[in-house]
Amino acid sequence: MFFYLGGHMALFLSTTVNKVDKKGRVSVPAPFRTTLAGQSFAGIVAFPSPELGAIDACGIDRMEALSASLDEPDQYSHEELDLARLIFAQAEQLAFDDTGRVVLPRPLGAHAHITSEVLFVGNGPTFQMWQPQRYKTYSQDTLKQAASKGVNLRLRPIPRGRNGPGGGS
Repeated sequence: MFFYLGGHMALFLSTTVNKVDKKGRVSVPAPFRTTLAGQSFAGIVAFPSPELGAIDACGIDRMEALSASLDEPDQYSHEELDLARLIFAQAEQLAFDDTGRVVLPRPLGAHAHITSEVLFVGNGPTFQMWQPQRYKTYSQDTLKQAASKGVNLRLRPIPRGRNGPGGGS
């Protein structure tokens, strides 16, 4: 799910499983923290995925860009605006502690059925947090469905332009 907002984009790759301690703290993977470095908030923004039993997460810059884009509501359908309002209402800013951990709020953990471990899943410009076994099932189902429908991921054509391939200088 998540809105494409153009411009500079964070890049979250790979998967990592980290333990949740008794106080609800979990370490955000170091590569994810590096991607988020230099933003106006030292932490992550997380909210229940509207589509999945997972937690959607990103940096504050993405939420700020979404907020700014809502100043032009005629670019969005009524349903998209309703979803954006819901996301902002449910979003939590989770600050990093000195060791790169965040405290996972109980409602978010409950939404994703997270108890003792979190699987961090890079999704390109955003990432998700899953209960590991639930993600395994989801990923297997997704692969089966893609295979049965002959779905492949394809890149959109790269725009030709001033700085693109074949473009002028």
